[in-house]
Amino acid sequence: MLAELAEQAGLSRQAFADEFESKERQAATAADFAWAQDLGIAGFPTLLAERNGQLALLTNGYQPLSSLSPLLGRWLERAASA
Repeated sequence: MLAELAEQAGLSRQAFADEFESKERQAATAADFAWAQDLGIAGFPTLLAERNGQLALLTNGYQPLSSLSPLLGRWLERAASA
């Protein structure tokens, strides 16, 4: 399926498949998954905020705007007063 989408985007289907299946790409993907787990990410979508090089986990999984807005507002207030 991904190779088909790559082809539709104008990429070589075989070149995409070769790169996608390469040991380097598999290692990079595993590293990204490990990084996400280390941050406590367990759902999609997840909202992270960054301040001074530090990441803060704001939401883990879908949140409606009515729930997300106060969380983001509090984070922005703390960021402004820091």
